[in-house]
Amino acid sequence: MNSTKSPVLMTGKPLTIIQFATGFPSWGGTELHLLNLSDQLQRRGHDVTVACRPGKWVESRAKELGLKTIGFNVMRQFDVQDFSEIRAFLRSKRPDVVHAHWSTDIVAAGLTGLLERVPVRVLSRHMPYPFKNRMGATLYTQLFFTNTVTVSDSVRRVLIKSGVPDGRVEVIHHGTDVEMFQNITQKRETVRGELGLTPDQTAIGIIGRIAPEKGHRYLIDALNSLGENRSLKIVVVGNGPDEELIKSQVKTLGLEDRVSFLGFRDDINNVINAMDIVAVPSTWEEPCSAVIQQAMALRKPVIGTTTGGSPEMIFDKLTGYLIPPADSSALADAMLTLSLDSALRARMGDAGAARVEDLFSLRVMVDKIEALYNRQLQNSTGAGAMKNALASS
Repeated sequence: MNSTKSPVLMTGKPLTIIQFATGFPSWGGTELHLLNLSDQLQRRGHDVTVACRPGKWVESRAKELGLKTIGFNVMRQFDVQDFSEIRAFLRSKRPDVVHAHWSTDIVAAGLTGLLERVPVRVLSRHMPYPFKNRMGATLYTQLFFTNTVTVSDSVRRVLIKSGVPDGRVEVIHHGTDVEMFQNITQKRETVRGELGLTPDQTAIGIIGRIAPEKGHRYLIDALNSLGENRSLKIVVVGNGPDEELIKSQVKTLGLEDRVSFLGFRDDINNVINAMDIVAVPSTWEEPCSAVIQQAMALRKPVIGTTTGGSPEMIFDKLTGYLIPPADSSALADAMLTLSLDSALRARMGDAGAARVEDLFSLRVMVDKIEALYNRQLQNSTGAGAMKNALASS
């Protein structure tokens, strides 16, 4: 799905930016985040290059978006096979910003950027994984990189516990391209018909990888606990390692006519638009669920758990419900409450749409990252640098 084509304005002077994706062999949420960010920054007039593995998905997708690319192979964090080539590229390009998005690129982007005196060196942490030791936390966040960004406050707390000083981490939530996601290409009634949903049925969608930490089994158990309530139907979108296990659970409980498996869909906005409720019953510290934001953008109430970054996005009892992880009973209560009250679903959906537009849109995310780049550049090279030098003298 392409990013929005709406014109946006650049703040500050045009920057030369290198987004590092050399550690990404395929596609995923972080890769999409990086490419959406790069695309939007380029639309604002900045000179953006994506450093990535040759011949992989990130490179081909970046080229489709009209982004410049440079090929490097970084297979692990301390892989130095292309170290001199990366340094030479930075020396010739003289970027204002290098921005790394994965631990594999810490040395490739951070150390080379430091050695080549790149004034703004940003490390984004997308997952709730701590640094292995305090020495690494200090080295990476106070020497290699000038700024560390997390996609949720839950990830920020993990980094602080692993030794990163509180003042060295900034939260900039992942953002959804709301305008693009609201571009529905199939009517709701058409998709519901394809799914075998009747007008009087309440469809609860669970979207994403079918894996233990995503909580599918608790959603199925919740449906089963509601007895013969045939007005409720679950739609499972995606695939993954637990797919056969969940299908077996559905069969064992005799719920085959009330649970549908769609597999992978690339028109996920059409599918979410056909749902009445979206469930994200994760049992792990999911940092910043794109599905929650996408569902809110399409005015769907969301049932999420009190883990990870979900409570930062879902306003309990206003845009949906927050329940304890692995709690099928609480999940069933929320499902039943929402299924019986279409007016409540509409109110929560409207509140969610306003919330995602104000706080979790792609525009807001890019605004904040662009502001960070400009602020750090000023601190490193402008009046801020002079002020810091005087303060330390």
